[in-house]
Amino acid sequence: SSSRGNDSLTGIPFNVHVQSLALSVITEGQPSRPVGVTSSVTHGAPADHSRGFGVALHGEDAKEESAPKGGLRRLESKRIEIAKELEETVNCLIGAVGDHFKSRAQIAAARQQAGAKNSRHIPPNLPSIIHHRKKAIECAQRLHSLTWEVAVRRANCFSQALGIAVTSFLASISDGGPAWRGYADVWAKHGFLLTFEGLLSAVGKELGMIEDAAVAIAMLRMVNVVLVSDSHVPTNECSAPQRIPVPHSPYVRWVHLIYVTPHGSHSKTQYRLEIGMDPSYYLSRVPEPLKNGTAVRFFPILFQMGVDFRQWGANAGRDVQRQLKDKAANKSAGDLQAEQQLQTADSDEMGELTGNCSLLDDGDEDDDGGVADNEILFNLNVEGYRKLNSYAHSVQPASATINGTAPLFELSQSQPLPLHPSMIMLSEAIKSSASRMEHSVLDRAASLTQNLGGGSTVFCKSGKDRTAMEVTFKQAQYVQRFLDRRSQNTALEDTHVSNENVFAKSTLMRIHGNRIPVCEKNAGEPKFAFNPLQRKFMPEMLRPEASLCQWSKPET
Repeated sequence: SSSRGNDSLTGIPFNVHVQSLALSVITEGQPSRPVGVTSSVTHGAPADHSRGFGVALHGEDAKEESAPKGGLRRLESKRIEIAKELEETVNCLIGAVGDHFKSRAQIAAARQQAGAKNSRHIPPNLPSIIHHRKKAIECAQRLHSLTWEVAVRRANCFSQALGIAVTSFLASISDGGPAWRGYADVWAKHGFLLTFEGLLSAVGKELGMIEDAAVAIAMLRMVNVVLVSDSHVPTNECSAPQRIPVPHSPYVRWVHLIYVTPHGSHSKTQYRLEIGMDPSYYLSRVPEPLKNGTAVRFFPILFQMGVDFRQWGANAGRDVQRQLKDKAANKSAGDLQAEQQLQTADSDEMGELTGNCSLLDDGDEDDDGGVADNEILFNLNVEGYRKLNSYAHSVQPASATINGTAPLFELSQSQPLPLHPSMIMLSEAIKSSASRMEHSVLDRAASLTQNLGGGSTVFCKSGKDRTAMEVTFKQAQYVQRFLDRRSQNTALEDTHVSNENVFAKSTLMRIHGNRIPVCEKNAGEPKFAFNPLQRKFMPEMLRPEASLCQWSKPET
């Protein structure tokens, strides 16, 4: 994770691991019989860490308040504002020039009668024209600078998200994956459902990472994946030299990203990603519905829930502000005490609860304070809910009016789909998540994704500590559901389990599993980077044993 700020590596996703768990039944005197596999891709946030989250425009200092800050979601909104401002300024400039020519037309008639020569240029000393011209030039410079910044960030973040998505897709066609449980045909018809489970807090730099990741994940909708045999002869002779070899993989030989729509832009842009595979593996291990040039389109969804002290602080600060605002509303207009309390809450609560973040981080000391955005998590989860609801209706039609049509990625809020029966618990969790650390949003989204045959990824800033807590909880939950399932006809996702049993198995996996070596690889010591304060405010299912967080060299 320490390399994520390297400019030359910024397009490559970091700390990407395929976390798999296979269950087998062992009978004495017989070979073990595999009965279940679950996997998640774990990774760091697909964000442009090298460019940071404070952007300086042309002629501006990054520390100035006028310079846009944040990730892509915020920067793209700011770009729209500047473009609108430029258009209005240019219209004002055109109007000022028009007014000048109208007033000069009257003078020109008199000068012509007097035999004087009329001037055709615009004098440089007209205040109204000078003002609008200067403002138009400044807006154009800011727009072009921000457009370039957005374009570079989109490319870097999209590249990271694409690498993560392809990793999840290939893991899903591996032995025991959902492709071999009948879902390959679903992917070919409706797209490959890919749910990103984010654990970032909507405060400071992590808020910028959420904004970058949200846009990058949505961009995956532009990509269709095609599995081809390495023996396949390219239809275009120019395409073979553009194939990027994958030298260390026993199954994947090369990849080739093709720009399908040379004249497209934004949502109309389409890419075709061809993955060349070992011919024998392709013939024997790739499911039939994914052969013969079948293009599988990504259907990416993001669910996001902060689970650390900073998110708790942001939520608590918002609750205090709301209470004080209610009190202020009930007081007379001349009551200055309520107003003073409200101002104190805005500065002190948010500053104390979210400002000192350098200590409260997953092993990195590059974070800062900042105002929290308490709305973005709820809004992103509502967006994710609508998309997942559309996909569920497409794959598992719940009524005669919706009979398996293609899922809609861009949904109209004016004509929402009815709530799919399987989405009820997720809907309730999202409704109750406003200003709360409601981990069940991620839990229920993950269960629905598994039930629909999709892929799953888990990420925090670096993909090691918070991510480790979440993925081990998911694996323990999978094991316990398998053990407690009473009937083969009952889906694992619908099996009720005891939290106590799941927590115990989560602890075993954190102590003896493969997440501790991931931490050692990144931080130099086989411990999770949580201090006592962080542990205290984490949700119970994600709280590690204290012994796993006691570093021999705390200063590191």
